[in-house]
Amino acid sequence: MAAETAQPHGGGSGRGPVRTLARRTTLCLRQACAADRNPLCRSSDRRRARLLLALVAMLLLAPLLAALASGMVYRHGRDAAAAQAARRHQVTAVTQVRAPDNRVRVGQQFEVPTAARWSYPAGHARSGPVMVAPGTAAGTKVPLWVDGAGQPTQPPRSRADIAADAWFAAAGTLAAFAALTVTGAGIARRSLERRDDEAWARQWAEVEPDWSGRRPHGIDGR
Repeated sequence: MAAETAQPHGGGSGRGPVRTLARRTTLCLRQACAADRNPLCRSSDRRRARLLLALVAMLLLAPLLAALASGMVYRHGRDAAAAQAARRHQVTAVTQVRAPDNRVRVGQQFEVPTAARWSYPAGHARSGPVMVAPGTAAGTKVPLWVDGAGQPTQPPRSRADIAADAWFAAAGTLAAFAALTVTGAGIARRSLERRDDEAWARQWAEVEPDWSGRRPHGIDGR
């Protein structure tokens, strides 16, 4: 019996925040559209309600803009990688000497330069330093990316690198757009508050003499 009684209570509490949010959203919409017919609601209050609705709409639009930016960066990176792959070629280089044991960090790996030979285009022998693991023996075959002239170059960008660029573009767009939107809304809100203060000062200047008794009433000042 106790469990049956507690179940609807728990369901109601779970729906409470949703109902409150829906009710406040409805009130804000009515206030912004002047549909609440509230005589105590000032024009600045309605402008604040419109500003809040605009802020929410812009923040809801931010993920879409982030997705568009991410897609553009990904497509650009994919096309650039395809163009690089068309101009660059992977060949097999053969080391000529044993690689030294001292280490040089290249990205996330330790590599050292050592003399090697390769052929590109076919029948055209090339030689030069290539990066290999420390202590690599002479005669070891290692993959090497070269350009159209047969000179060593960087490999085309991987899908992981392109996806990382797209992710950072999305995150940066989302953060920048949200920051600009919130900042703009804050500036607009302060402007509304300043206008309210000025209006309040003017109205108080009109009624203050009556409240304080400094303004004379009648011909004899009473």
